[in-house]
Amino acid sequence: MILLLLLRILCLRNVKVCLFSIIISMFFCFVCINQFNNDEYLNNNTSNSFKFLIHPDQIKFKYNGYSGVFKDIYSNSKYLLYGNDNYNYLKSINKSFYLNIQGEIKNINEPTNLNEFNAKEYYQSNNVYKIIYIKKIFKVNVLKSKNIFVILHDFRKQLLCYGESLPKPLNLYFNSLFLGEMSDSFAEELSGVKTLGLIHLFSISGLHVFYIVSVLTMIFIHLRISRERYLLLLMFMLPMFFIIAGASIGLMRSILSVEIGLIFGLFKNKMGSLDIWSITILINLFLQPQMLLQFGCQLSYLLSFGLIYTNKFSTIKQTIMMNLISLPIIIYKLFEWHLLTMIANFIVIPIFSVFVMPIITLSVILHPILPIFGKFTAMLLQLFDNLVNFIGTLPGNIIFGKPNICICFILFLMTLLLIANYSHKKLLLLIFIYVSFYVFIHFPFYGEVTTFDVGQGDSFLIREPFNKSITMIDTGGKIQFNKSNKFKYQAPRTSINYLKSIGINYIDNLVLTHQDADHTGDVSSILSKLKVKRLFIGIGTNNNKNFMRKILPNIINTQVTFIKNDMHISNFPFYIYHPFKSGLGNNEDSIVLGTKQGGINFLFMGDLGQEGEKDIIRRYPDLKADVLKLGHHGSKNSSSDEFLQFIHPKLSIISAGRNNRYNHPNKDVLDKLHRYNLSYFNTQDSGMISYKYGAFGNYWSTVLKGE
Repeated sequence: MILLLLLRILCLRNVKVCLFSIIISMFFCFVCINQFNNDEYLNNNTSNSFKFLIHPDQIKFKYNGYSGVFKDIYSNSKYLLYGNDNYNYLKSINKSFYLNIQGEIKNINEPTNLNEFNAKEYYQSNNVYKIIYIKKIFKVNVLKSKNIFVILHDFRKQLLCYGESLPKPLNLYFNSLFLGEMSDSFAEELSGVKTLGLIHLFSISGLHVFYIVSVLTMIFIHLRISRERYLLLLMFMLPMFFIIAGASIGLMRSILSVEIGLIFGLFKNKMGSLDIWSITILINLFLQPQMLLQFGCQLSYLLSFGLIYTNKFSTIKQTIMMNLISLPIIIYKLFEWHLLTMIANFIVIPIFSVFVMPIITLSVILHPILPIFGKFTAMLLQLFDNLVNFIGTLPGNIIFGKPNICICFILFLMTLLLIANYSHKKLLLLIFIYVSFYVFIHFPFYGEVTTFDVGQGDSFLIREPFNKSITMIDTGGKIQFNKSNKFKYQAPRTSINYLKSIGINYIDNLVLTHQDADHTGDVSSILSKLKVKRLFIGIGTNNNKNFMRKILPNIINTQVTFIKNDMHISNFPFYIYHPFKSGLGNNEDSIVLGTKQGGINFLFMGDLGQEGEKDIIRRYPDLKADVLKLGHHGSKNSSSDEFLQFIHPKLSIISAGRNNRYNHPNKDVLDKLHRYNLSYFNTQDSGMISYKYGAFGNYWSTVLKGE
C-alpha cells in the first residue's frame, strides 16, 4: 500500500506534494526510531524508584485500591499505576501533587479468553506498556507553583466533587455529559443506553462540542463582541474544555475539527466538511496514531464521516444510513445490535439537544441557590432513564456474533455504494450477506469443548455441530475473602463475551456441579444475561437454603432438575456418574459427567475427592476417558494414583487461578502426571482451552499458546 501511494504521488508530478511527502516520511521515521528507543528503555529499565505528577481528576479510587495512567518524571514514560498504600490520605487530596514511590514493574496482562477485552492492546494504544504496583510511598508533595494544565486539572476535580453532590441521576448526567466521567453505577442506572446504542450521547463528542460552541457564540454575540474576537476566544477556550471534559479520544476529534473550522473562518476561507475531516485525521495520526486502533476512536471518525457522506438526505433517511454505516464495526466489536437502535437515535438525539442538555446546564448552575430545581430535574431524568431502560428490555436485541474482519469491510463498502447509488438489487444483496453470515455463525459446522479461564474456578462449554445442543458446566466465580469489597461478576468478561461472539444467546443445559463459589459464583450473571432452558443440580441440594437463595430469584422460564447417577435425560448429551445419594452440594457431592464429542471421551470431575473417585471405580469398573478434567483444580485431595491409573487419560485438563492461595495444582499431582506419562493442559499457562471438531478436521487450541 505504501508503494502504491508513492507511485501515486510521483504520477502527480507535483514538486510541492513530493517535498511534503518526503518531510512527512522523515518525520515518520523519526517517530518510529524514538518509539523504538522508548520501548527499549521500558524493556531494560530495572529501577524501582519513580516520581509521578498526579492530577487529582485522573486517579481512580475503587474499593480499597487506586489506579491511573501517569508519566514518570525521571524517564518521561507513561505507566499504569496501581496501589492501595495511603488510600484514605491520597483520596482526600484535591490538588495536583508529586508522588515518589518504590514500585514493581510488570507487563500488562493480555486476555486469556478468546474475544475478551484486551487491556494490553488498549493501554498500548495510549502509549502505556507497563504496569507499576506501588510497594511503598516515600513522599507526597502538593504543588505550590501551578501552570495552566495543573489549574485546569484541579478545577476539573472540583467540578467532579460538585457533580457528586448533585441528586441522582443528575450527578451521572453532569459528570458524563460535561466532564467525561462515567462511574461504575452508570452502567447499572442506564443499562438501556448501552443496549440501544446511545452510549455515544454520553461519551463527549461532536454533539457536546457543537452545543458548547453554540451557547458561547450566542453569549458573545449578545455581549456585542466582534466575530474575529469571539472566534479567537473560542479557539483559546476549546483546548481548555478538552482537558476539563476528560480529554477522551472522541472529544479530540471534535475539538480538532472545530479548531480547524475556526482557523479557516478567522481568515474568511471556506473549508469543506470532508477536507476538515481529512485534516483532523491527519493531525490525529501525527499526535497519537495508535489511538485509531481503539473502538471508540474508530466509531467516532466513522460516524462523523457518515454525517458528511449522508448530509444531503432527510433526517429520517440520514439516521437509517448512519446506523447502516456503523453496523459492521459494531457487530465486529460488540457482537450484538438492537433493532430499536435506529428509532431510539432518531427520537433521543433531538431530545438531548433541545431538552436534556439545556435543563442539566441550568440545574447545575442554579443548584447552590435553587436546589429544588435540581431535584425536579433529577425526577425528570429518572423518568427518562426508566423509559430508555424499558425500551432496552423490549424484544429486538440480536446476538449476531463476530464476523470475519474482511466480511465487515465488504459490508461497509457495499453500504457506501448503496448510499451513493441506491438500487433494490444492492439492498437485497446487502441483506443476503448479513443473513448468510448470521446463519453461518449461529449454525456452525463444527462442535467444541471449551475450558474457560475463569481464574480459580471451573467453567466449560460443550456445544455440538449446528448448535444441536449447548451445555455449560459451572460458571466460575470470584471468591470473596474481603467482605468490604463489592462483588463483581466476571462471567460477562470471560464466558458471556465469548458466547456472544459465537452467536449464542441461550443455553440448553446449565449444570452446577456443587455449591462452591468458584464453580457457581457467577450463576446469577449467566441466568440474567442468557436464556437458560434447563438447570441441573445435584440431588439434595434443594435442602441447601443459602445456595437455592442465590439462584431462585433469576429463574423465570428455566426448568430446574435435581440429578443423581445413572439418570437418563432426553436431549442431554452426558452420562451421569455421580452423585450416588442426596447431599447439600459439598465437594463430595459433586456431579461427575461423561460425554463423547468428536470421537473423544471426556470426563468432568467437579471437585470430587479421592474417596469419591474410589466409589466411581467400584461402581463403574469399565469406565475410560480420553480427556480427564482433574478434580478440585489439581488438589492433592483428588486425582489419586489409583484413579489416574484406572482412567489413564491421553490428556488431562487443570482449571486453576494464577498465584492462587491454595497452590493449585499441587506439586504431587503434577509429579503423578509426569510419572505416568500423562499430558495435560493448565489454564494458568494456556488460558482458554478448546477442542474443536467437524467435517474439516479436529484440533486443540489455547489462547496463550495457539494450536
